[in-house]
Amino acid sequence: MYYNQYPYNIFNPALLQQIEQQNYHQEQQQQIMKMRKAIKDYIEAARQVAPEYQQAAINQCLEEILLQAINNSNQL
Repeated sequence: MYYNQYPYNIFNPALLQQIEQQNYHQEQQQQIMKMRKAIKDYIEAARQVAPEYQQAAINQCLEEILLQAINNSNQL
C-alpha cells in the first residue's frame, strides 16, 4: 500500500501547512483590499465636506487616529 498517495497524503503535514499559508495569504489580501476601500471611502467623504467644516473634519479624524494609537499601545 502506498501511503504517500491520495487519499492518504491529505494528512501530510507539509501539505496542510501549505494550505494554511495559502489561506493566510488570501485573508491578508482581503484585509489589504478592505484598507484600500476604506481610504477611497475616506477621500470621497472628504470631498463632500464644505470648506467651512474641513478643519472640524480634520480635527475629528486626528482625534480618532490618536484614540486608535492609544488603544494599540494599551494592547501591547
